Amino acid sequence: MRSISLPLYLLFSAFALVTLGQFINVDQPFSPPASSRSNNGLTDAVEWDPYSFFILGNRTFIQSGEFHMWRLPVPSLWRDIVQKAKAAGLNAISVYFHWGLTNPRLGEVDLTGFNDFQPFFDAAKEEGIWVIARPGPYINSETSMGGIPGHVAWLPGNPPWNQYNGELRSNDTIFHDAWQDYWTGVISLIEKNQITNGGPIILLQIENEYYNGPGQNQYVDQLRARAVELGVVIPTFVNDPGEFNNLVNDTDLYGIDAYPLSASNCGNANPAVWRDIVTTWRSYFDATVPGQPHFFPEFQGGAVDNWGSAGGYATCRELINTNFQRVFFHQLWASGVTAENFYMFYGGTTWGQLPYSQGYTSYDYAAPVNEQRQITAKHAELKLQSLFLRSFKDFRMTDLIAVDTTTIPDAYITHLNNPAEGSSFYIFRHNNATSNTTLTFRYAVGEANTTVPQNSGSLTILGRDSFLVATDLVFGSTTLIYSTASLLTSLSMGGSDMLAVYGTAGLPYELALKLSAVTFSTVGPTKVQGKAIQDGSFTLNFTPGPGVTLVRLSAAHGHQVTVLIADYDAATRIWQPTIAGHGNFANYVDMTASTPLLISGPYLVRNSSLDSSQHLSLWGDVDETTTISIFGPSFLAAVQWNGQPVKNLKPTGKGSWQATIPFVAPKIQLPDLATATWRFHDSLPEIQPDFDGFGMIPADQTTTTSVFPPYYGEPWILYADQYGFHAGNLVWRGTFIHNENTTVPTAVNISSSGAVNFAASVWLNKHYLGPSDTRARTNNDSFPVTEDMLMEGENHVVVLQDHMGGDLSGQDVCCTPGGRARDLQQPRGLQGYFLVGRDASSQFTGWTVAGNFMGENHPDTVRKIYNEGGLFGERKGWHLPGFDDSQWDKRTPFDGLDQPGVGFFRTTFDLNLPEGYDIPLSFVFDSVVGHYRAQLYVNGWQMGKRIANIGPQTAFPVHEGILNYHGENTVVLSLWALGSGTADRRIPSFKLVANGTYANRIKGITTNNPGWEELRGTFSSQVELN
Repeated sequence: MRSISLPLYLLFSAFALVTLGQFINVDQPFSPPASSRSNNGLTDAVEWDPYSFFILGNRTFIQSGEFHMWRLPVPSLWRDIVQKAKAAGLNAISVYFHWGLTNPRLGEVDLTGFNDFQPFFDAAKEEGIWVIARPGPYINSETSMGGIPGHVAWLPGNPPWNQYNGELRSNDTIFHDAWQDYWTGVISLIEKNQITNGGPIILLQIENEYYNGPGQNQYVDQLRARAVELGVVIPTFVNDPGEFNNLVNDTDLYGIDAYPLSASNCGNANPAVWRDIVTTWRSYFDATVPGQPHFFPEFQGGAVDNWGSAGGYATCRELINTNFQRVFFHQLWASGVTAENFYMFYGGTTWGQLPYSQGYTSYDYAAPVNEQRQITAKHAELKLQSLFLRSFKDFRMTDLIAVDTTTIPDAYITHLNNPAEGSSFYIFRHNNATSNTTLTFRYAVGEANTTVPQNSGSLTILGRDSFLVATDLVFGSTTLIYSTASLLTSLSMGGSDMLAVYGTAGLPYELALKLSAVTFSTVGPTKVQGKAIQDGSFTLNFTPGPGVTLVRLSAAHGHQVTVLIADYDAATRIWQPTIAGHGNFANYVDMTASTPLLISGPYLVRNSSLDSSQHLSLWGDVDETTTISIFGPSFLAAVQWNGQPVKNLKPTGKGSWQATIPFVAPKIQLPDLATATWRFHDSLPEIQPDFDGFGMIPADQTTTTSVFPPYYGEPWILYADQYGFHAGNLVWRGTFIHNENTTVPTAVNISSSGAVNFAASVWLNKHYLGPSDTRARTNNDSFPVTEDMLMEGENHVVVLQDHMGGDLSGQDVCCTPGGRARDLQQPRGLQGYFLVGRDASSQFTGWTVAGNFMGENHPDTVRKIYNEGGLFGERKGWHLPGFDDSQWDKRTPFDGLDQPGVGFFRTTFDLNLPEGYDIPLSFVFDSVVGHYRAQLYVNGWQMGKRIANIGPQTAFPVHEGILNYHGENTVVLSLWALGSGTADRRIPSFKLVANGTYANRIKGITTNNPGWEELRGTFSSQVELN
């Protein structure tokens, strides 16, 4: 059972708020008694009070980012993302599991390869990162059917008590039985790694963005009960998709998700247009879950783009940029939020057939770490915020004192106060958060109600921006009276208290310290003016210059203080790595790990260690020869960078050091794919009269449990899921008889369904009838037939269609929170087929269908079930390494096809990239529009789908581990030409490019690329080349 104690002062807090026009004030800043902690009655390792979480007794602001390991299917690269999260100051990572990958067919639970999250859990603990586990079962996440496997999505069942939602995501017996194997498998892994067993997992989410309804609350209760039965003791929670009061009492804790600028189709957005900000979060949480911390399991860290967008992820990054992070993340703080997970931290790649119907391969998400694993400006802004939250613990417990929208016209000012320590925090932004105007003003802050700045200048809110002023805050043994510059962190430097601040170059700032009899000196580009104030404080006024400036102050009684001032750009290159402590959680900052130094300059600092002899070791990345500054230790005996001695270390003052990290640009040789030797083979034998039927099975079912029945055509149901094909291209082959006694049909009528953005091509025997490509969910086409197209006896209609992935809940019938689960069951296949001009007795005599090789019984346990589709070349394994293409014709994809159809192009090349560097690579298609669809296979992995008449994606990152950076690689392109023009039948250009070069110590990246012999040779009697 759950134990929740509600402090009495909260019961009266609503009465303490009075509204004076647009100014909300708490009459008396209350100092509540020590808040009793609540827990779920199963463990006290993770507890909470109304302010925040407690982890192992430590009050914690959970600062988390989302990462899906299956979107980076190279386990040896997962630590890279964990380290970049740690470097950004995060203390947690949230992860989705994927039911469809883990449980591809009834009775099989696959926790191997990239489904085995144990290496990630180990890396997280070793790096000092907590984990929030989110196993669904439904996850949404812009993946096909929200992660629900095909064999489950098409379960029979139509509960009469839930006609709206249907069988899925309910407590009905059929669905209840379906999730047992998956849930037992993943929950057992989670239980093993929960914090009470020495692991990093602190919270468990149940389901995802779901809502109240018949059989739905009970379903969530069943999931939680089964998790507890399997040994889970950590708190469970739900994430309501908005302020909808869903499932509030069905788990231990409650959170809401928010995407203020919309979560999808960001490439079509206008970056100049923002929605205004939400200001009801605090009151909603207080009313809905009094006594719990304000928790966002998902808050917008970027957005997903859709097929056909105008700007792609470049536009998304303009829209959800660093200004968005400051304005909207600060509003979370103003709303009392102390647990926030940004979706995404690293988006990665929705490779293979994993995307849902509107999502393309890239899942870059405009995240702080881009798809190529490069840190971006958003990583830097996130780091600046996270280091502040990590360093100044007073901010983890604050009361709302006032929301002031009247004192300064057009400004929205939130005053927060720590009731125990007396420190205050003022968050400034425009009243209309979308405003691009600049406001300048002075404002009274702090315990002394001082109007700041006192000496000169003003506070400045730039357009679409926000900043925080802290007052009455103790760092070390020094009191900061106020700072109009942003606080970064604090530490001890050479025996003195150090405060690091930053601001926008060109704007004036002022900070005041409780010091007297002060003398000071400065080293650096920023000019600083100091002034003693009669109240016993000392002010510093400055306008940041480019770089880092140290201000060393000596005050009465030998009190030493150092203030580090950086302009914004310089601050983004400041890092505060951790030094391991002792015990089971030695690398966690709020446990025993420490942060005694700052490093300025490098592209990235991942880790550090400092031994008893003052030998400092740093691990990180540089992309150019870099001067680094080290602040903190009074003495350093030696410094190493990535295991190599730094030979030019020199002191630059007490507690400050400088050195140069050399960067030698390596010679990078990449293959020229334009001049490479390519081999070609046709991949559409299904249109030939003597086709042997390889890989096709009878499509002979005559009934369906689908609530989306066929439009017409009898007697066969041609829905791919019913035949075990849940992803990838589909090939249908229908047969009818023509002779002197039958009527010549005037047309072949086909209603094909493949989801939004799908396409189809139709042949009658070897005659191309044409494409079907309207970007609609279902296309109905009548293709004219003439007698010369027919043969005596059997005739064949071949329909090749794209399967764009399954829909998400609520994608079609919206928008009850959480959406309609029936939408997951939208059919992929032919919802209608008919020979126009013939009567019912002279229609098709049968159909066959092909999808991915062996359907749910696919043999590729490394790349899993979503990697392949049903093209003939895929079924044969032509995309796999080791396939013998020596008898194929020499032809390049730039020559293309002679006519509409499908062809496979293969080439191999060696890479020998230099050790000690991270070199992200991408395959890039020409952006010329053409009516074709291409798939990119790299060493057997389907790493990209290019739709040349829709776009927008042309560049496809492929990581080391998929690519062999020190050996042979096989690249295969499938080219499906839907049109007959030259631009429709060929790929204009295709190249491999490097996206950057970073010297670092990433090692041990392994490849696991099973080849043709293993995955098709076993079936050699079936796999002879046609």
